[in-house]
Amino acid sequence: MATKNEVAKKEELTVAARPSFMKGQGRGSENVGVEDITIPRLELVQSLSPQRKKTDPQYIEGAEEGMFFNSVSKQLYGESVIFVPVFFRKEYIIWKDRKHGGGFFGAHATEQEAYKAIEDQDLNPEIHEVVDTAQHFGLIVNDPTPDNPKVEEIVISMNKSKMKVNRQLNTMIRMAGGDRFERAYKISSVVDANKAGEEYMNLSVKQLGFVSEPIYRAAEQVYEAISSGAKDVNRDAE
Repeated sequence: MATKNEVAKKEELTVAARPSFMKGQGRGSENVGVEDITIPRLELVQSLSPQRKKTDPQYIEGAEEGMFFNSVSKQLYGESVIFVPVFFRKEYIIWKDRKHGGGFFGAHATEQEAYKAIEDQDLNPEIHEVVDTAQHFGLIVNDPTPDNPKVEEIVISMNKSKMKVNRQLNTMIRMAGGDRFERAYKISSVVDANKAGEEYMNLSVKQLGFVSEPIYRAAEQVYEAISSGAKDVNRDAE
């Protein structure tokens, strides 16, 4: 079993700056196309999330209820993140019921198109659901250092109980004016309850100040990539 020092050393290797002997020219990815590039989603750990169950393949060590995590890297972010919204898109997504295997079966611009797709694909409407989903593409700011900020691309998918937060965020952005990515917002986890009184973790949003120029420029690049169709949200997990 690895000692704490050995683990610490391995972790240091994963975050070290690129050595000078590495050219960093992007070689080896020449054949990566649009269909091979996705943006991870920001997910929220719930009390019964598989990320908390050690015997589940999706288990993440240290995951606790109310923590945010990256759907691809499985990195934990704690109970709040600094988010810079970049691009918004409304979708109607077809999901298969988890009890029947789960899975993504298409995203559509309108509800009518989604239901037509269920018919065209001869899917069982009893186990396939059309979910009204707001996709918030943006950046997580891990380190706001003005000259050299650390950011990563992320998507926050909001549906069902999160649609109220979606409207709040869009309203704040509209009232602020300017480009969508001029300001940063704090996204936090909060305890909420459904109509039956059952508690679960939901989102809250708070407007922060303007972003620095390096973050603004990074957001511009993400905006261009998403609006042109060069990147899309990762849909490997519901």
